[in-house]
Formats: sequence, C-alpha cells, structure tokens
Amino acid sequence: MPTTKPLKLVAVGGGTGLSTLLSGLKHYLAADPQMAKEGSEQKNTRSQATLSTGQTHRPLVSLTAIVTVTDDGKSSGRLREEFGVLPPGDIRNCLVALADENRLMTKLFRHRFSGDGSLGGHSLGNLIILALDQMSGDFLAAVDQARELLGIEARVLPSTLDQVDLIARVGDGIVRGQVAIKAQGVPIRHLSLAPPDARALPEAVEAILAADLITFGPGSLFTSVIPNLLVEGIAQAIARSPAKKVYICNVMTEADETDDFTAVGHVEQVLKYGVPLDYALFNSAPISAEMRQRYAAERAIALEPPTPATQAPGQVKLIALPLVSESRFVRHDPERLSRAVFEIYNS
Repeated sequence: MPTTKPLKLVAVGGGTGLSTLLSGLKHYLAADPQMAKEGSEQKNTRSQATLSTGQTHRPLVSLTAIVTVTDDGKSSGRLREEFGVLPPGDIRNCLVALADENRLMTKLFRHRFSGDGSLGGHSLGNLIILALDQMSGDFLAAVDQARELLGIEARVLPSTLDQVDLIARVGDGIVRGQVAIKAQGVPIRHLSLAPPDARALPEAVEAILAADLITFGPGSLFTSVIPNLLVEGIAQAIARSPAKKVYICNVMTEADETDDFTAVGHVEQVLKYGVPLDYALFNSAPISAEMRQRYAAERAIALEPPTPATQAPGQVKLIALPLVSESRFVRHDPERLSRAVFEIYNS
C-alpha cells in the first residue's frame, strides 16, 4: 500500500500575519485525525488544490513555524525587561493559532488581564511561557511544553535564543528597538540586529534545510518578516534549501513602516536581505470603499496587485489571487491563503 508522505512546510514570520496563515494550515497537519483519515485515501503526495473550483485533494503537512523574537512592546516588552526572558508574545500568538480554539487551555492562553495594575495588559499565555521558562531554565523547552499543553503537533521555534534588538537607519538617524522604529514616521532605509552575531537556532536551520516549501509572511515587513532573515545562519540556510520559497505580501501598507511601498517594492526588500524567492503572492480581491476609508484614517492604503505587465524582480514569479475577507479589519482569509500556498507548490 502506498503511504502519504507529509509535505514539510516551514513558515517564517511573526505577529498576527503569521498567526493567520497558521490558523489555516493547522487543518492540514498530518497528525490531525480528520486529515489522517483523508490522507489514507490519497494516492499522491502532493495537493491538487484548485481555488477556482474549490475541489481540493488536501495535502498532509508537517509544519514548523520560525518566529521573530525582537518585540520590545506591551506585555512581551515588560516581561523581557523585568525577567530577561525572550519576548513570548509572537510565539504565543502562533501557538494559539495552531490550537483548538474551543479548548479551555487555548482560551486561557488567549486571556489578557485588564486594568492598570501590575497584571494589566499581560497575556496569561505569556505568563505561562515565562513560568515554564523559569521552571526549566530553557526557553525552547518552555515553548515545547506550552505546545504540549495546547495539544499542538506543529513545532513553533524562535529564530534565535539570543536576546536581540532591531536597529534601523531612519532618515538621518539610527533607532534601536521595534517600538521606537515603528514610531518614527519616516521610511526605514536599512535594518540590522544588535548584537549582529546572533546565532540561528540549530533546530530552525535543520527545519529549513529539510523543507519542501518555505513561506515568508504575511506580516509587518520590517518588524515581523525581515528580522528573522537577519539572524546569522537563517538566510544562508534558506539560500541552501531546495524548498520552493514563497513570499506572502500584506494586503495593506503600514503607516510608519511601508508608506508608499508598492506590492513589488515589498518583494524587493525581502530579496535585498539575501532570500532567493521563487514566488510572491498578492491579494487580487477588491477592498470595499468603506474599508479603504477606514484604513486611510490610519495612513494605510490597499496594495494594488501586480498586472501581467508588471516587471518582476529577478526570477520571482508574481501571483495574484483573491485572498482576503473583511469584518472589522481587512485580513487574509486563512483557508483561502492556505489553499493558495498549496496551489503554488504544485504549479
């Protein structure tokens, strides 16, 4: 009997963008009981995803998320400053996105304390990761234990275990720290890490080298995606990996970070930091006038997808598909995005 070999997928990023992708990918995990049942009936090891018809032979996925650890704001920043722990917020978001949302433990990890006291603004999930780190003295072990508490099969890895800060050249000055960088209101000219020799987590490098498919984003270009690429060993491993490499562009620009950027401009920035992309994925679904107006108040505009006449940077193939849904915000639809990623892999 032929066996179904899981697709080894590595998702690189941080923030709410990566969490959105993971919340769609979790339904394809090889260890998911429903997916295992469907996978046993498959004859091929690859998905035949078709967005136009909705008919999809669902692939089985072995998933690793590689997450930035440069956050220095809100709950993560306070815990980092007080306890010296790596910022847990982005990792906690990824864990929650991968977990069963109906489980009590997932709801506990998502809970955020209100008020202005010492607990006010802290996420309980962040505090649990901090407690596990203090108990084991090992941040990676703490993340793995949190994963077990939530019943997650996918791995979530920090890109480095070193304490790192983002350094940005903005205008004529140098700014240190993610929060400070986002508050400048002027274009970011260059990004680096302090210390510059922060070492990649070996497990992250191993996952990258073994991957069949690597995605980058969606998420804040300079504070969620690129910080991972600055860690020594990450971009080098990506360049060596035989995996197909897909950059998922944001739907909207971000004030103080990607003002006036075009869709292709995002791709050019990723290439600038040493990642050889095969594909770049953009949203082609129209954004409502109401949402455009709402985002304009925040100095954000919808990114127009490339047309067939758009000059692609390097050898990158530009793909535009309807990917968004609108509610209170404009976001990638997790299921549409996941299917689009598999369609590109099989193209």
